[in-house]
Amino acid sequence: MEEWKECRLTEIMDLIGGGTPKTSNPDYWDGDIPWISVKDFNGERRYVGDTEKKITKLGLENSSTKILSKGDIIISARGTVGELAIIPSDMAFNQSCYGLRAKDFVDSCFLYYLLKQSVNILKHNTHGSVFDTITRETFENISVKIPPLPTQQKIAAILS
Repeated sequence: MEEWKECRLTEIMDLIGGGTPKTSNPDYWDGDIPWISVKDFNGERRYVGDTEKKITKLGLENSSTKILSKGDIIISARGTVGELAIIPSDMAFNQSCYGLRAKDFVDSCFLYYLLKQSVNILKHNTHGSVFDTITRETFENISVKIPPLPTQQKIAAILS
């Protein structure tokens, strides 16, 4: 049997923080860039279909939001912790979420299912006095086992 490697979550993916353009500036809103918040993807759907709000290029450039690419994963990190979805096309996102981008040796779809399996561990390791919050440290402290890439791809294909 192939060797499965134990890794911290932070070793197999990049964490990307989101942000919100100033809501008081109308030049930042009602553009053509989808902007994800938790309400756009909570539930059992694997992909984010559409977003309630969209931002402009100016809003993107003048805030801390980032663009997630097709295949990246989004996870809710505050309040309703642990909701997951795969990004079907480029989208920006708010600060209540993390974007998760699989490293080169990790299949993105496999990572999605691995995280679905690990959600209870993530929830158990939240912080915060008012709202449960997943922090970067949360991901650093969770270890998982992953197989070689071809096996990841086979597993993801079966689960899909």
